[in-house]
Amino acid sequence: MKGIDLNKPIEFLHSSLRFFSEHEHHITRFCKYNVLVMVFEGVLRFAEDGVEYEVHPGEYHIQKAMRYQTGENESSSPKYLYVHFNCEYSDDNNALPFRGTFDFSQMKALMYELDKLSHDSALLVHKTARFYELLLLLQKKDLPKSNAEKFINFINESDLSDISLEMLCERFHFSKNHFINIFKKQFGVTPTKYINSLKIKQAKYLLEVTSDTLDDIAQKSGFHHYSHFYKLFCRETGLSPAQWRKKKYTEPLL
Repeated sequence: MKGIDLNKPIEFLHSSLRFFSEHEHHITRFCKYNVLVMVFEGVLRFAEDGVEYEVHPGEYHIQKAMRYQTGENESSSPKYLYVHFNCEYSDDNNALPFRGTFDFSQMKALMYELDKLSHDSALLVHKTARFYELLLLLQKKDLPKSNAEKFINFINESDLSDISLEMLCERFHFSKNHFINIFKKQFGVTPTKYINSLKIKQAKYLLEVTSDTLDDIAQKSGFHHYSHFYKLFCRETGLSPAQWRKKKYTEPLL
């Protein structure tokens, strides 16, 4: 058995958020139905037919029906969504594995909605539809990221003052020409132009919401030299940084 058979009917029964108290243990019971557990804080500890498990934040576990569950070990104040349901198991490669990971930031709204629907006595078809959506998100297999996606994700998550074409080439072991060609083919601009656009965007934000000096804003936006910042800002906006700030301050509020 690899997991839940997604080609056979799945019966939704009940769902709820559950927040453990400090030092609380998992309930001891003989469970007649399957339970999907999705932990987003703390650690849930329990055993099924004597086999011990831990479920950490960002992990899910499906407790199988007709198993004896115990909670001899104390859990670490877990917060999670649980769903009771009936289903069939499968050895098919498309089956939903009994254990895996999930992105809480991506699925939080759906998890909280399913909890609300269950407590608001919503139509069963509505709750079932949301549960099916949840299962599909858990089953979805992440495709390997392309080199271009790896490049841009790294840039977006980095300190702009540390980013340079040379550093990126060294980080990903590409020649400059090869790196530029991959990036430009995917995003339509060179890596340097993309990085500079992020820096100017940051500078615009700081000019509008702070009273920092222009030198400070240039530094905070990742520019090591004010002259470089000034030249690029004028080229992109048609205004000097001081003129752009003054214009923003005098624009009428809509």
